[in-house]
Amino acid sequence: MFSRYGDILALPGARTFFWWGLFSRLQIGMTSLATFLLVQIEYGSYATAGLVVGVLSIGAAIINPQVSRLVDEHGQSRVLRFGFGIAVLARLVFVAAALMHAPTWALLLILPFFAAAGAQSTLTRARWTHIVPDRHALNSAFSLESSMEEVLFIAGPALSTILATQVASWLPSIVAAVSLLVGGYYFLSLRDTEPPARRGDGGTSPLTSVPVIDGSLPRVGLEAQPRRVRRYRRPLRGHLLVTTPALILTSVIFATQGALFASADASTVAFSEELGQKQWSGTVLAIFALGSLIGGLLYGSRVWSRTLASRLLWGVTASGIGALTFHLAGNLAWLAVLMFVTGLAIAPTMAVGDGVVHALVPRTRVTEGMAWTRVGLDMGVAFGAWATGLAIDSIGSHGGFMVTGWAGAVGIVLMLGGWRYLRRKKAYEEKVSREPAARLLS
Repeated sequence: MFSRYGDILALPGARTFFWWGLFSRLQIGMTSLATFLLVQIEYGSYATAGLVVGVLSIGAAIINPQVSRLVDEHGQSRVLRFGFGIAVLARLVFVAAALMHAPTWALLLILPFFAAAGAQSTLTRARWTHIVPDRHALNSAFSLESSMEEVLFIAGPALSTILATQVASWLPSIVAAVSLLVGGYYFLSLRDTEPPARRGDGGTSPLTSVPVIDGSLPRVGLEAQPRRVRRYRRPLRGHLLVTTPALILTSVIFATQGALFASADASTVAFSEELGQKQWSGTVLAIFALGSLIGGLLYGSRVWSRTLASRLLWGVTASGIGALTFHLAGNLAWLAVLMFVTGLAIAPTMAVGDGVVHALVPRTRVTEGMAWTRVGLDMGVAFGAWATGLAIDSIGSHGGFMVTGWAGAVGIVLMLGGWRYLRRKKAYEEKVSREPAARLLS
């Protein structure tokens, strides 16, 4: 059943960049909670800790797409050798400032520099886009990425909590910085699988046969256009959100999923505390992530005949319906069951969303395109956490789960309204060379 994963990992260089990319992303499952716990423990304020995490998410939403655009234009190693250094230094400075109890405004000024590392989850996906031979292999690669990230979201928060509460408040932040420093720079050293920079790609990139939204056409056909002189009278000219309006819809869908995740996490903690079983909240959330992990692996292990738009509709609908049931749980056992079943749709939905973006945007801008969906995800998490906090303070965990249900319902409505539009969209067409691809895959 899982032989497809072995096939894609057997591609030249794939296994190495996959595992080192995964190690460098250990910090994505730790950063938010590690930062929250550091500030809460050192300053003794949940409000200050929440403000810090909110600013962290907003900074990522603003800066990550810009870093990703530069990565597509100039190459991963050329841009991120500076970006990773800035991000690691910012984390260390933040830890030092927090331990010295610096003013809150000083902490907030440091946080945006965390985003200099860009959207980590898009880097390995861009490499898969560069080396995989066909759309079915790409589907499996995206599913593997989404599933393994769920492992990070299981292990990261648990590791952060244990280290911060039982060893030292600053230790999770240092571990996150080390994972980015060591894993990130080794990942950048793997130049054989790095996608070519847009400015340096003369049409010699390996051919990737990608799915069209309606599933009918390959991504080939148009000759490359000569480079034109850049004009500044229209600053949004060529912007992906202008040239690819469907990317806006996809990013908003990701935002509803982000709000669902954040509200479910906070509401579960509140619900378990109301039952006097707060120590079991982490276990329930781990079961939620485990369901997502299993769902992602199962999804990527087979070939699907339905279009990407239809698969996205089914995924968003399944997760939305599941989210609407969480408030019905009378105890943690039932909540864990409902979350596990709902989690089966989470990673597949993320994988399909990445596939949609890959089919919509030029291959030379795929990192930037996926970064916009992560902007949606981050903004959804920020809004969901804020709204859930207000709801829990007002009416308890039931109010928090109402936010979860609303996030799921809005996702369903948006997807129902946009399904036909997405389904009609054709893949971005571009001319690529087949010969280098044959050499790479031989």
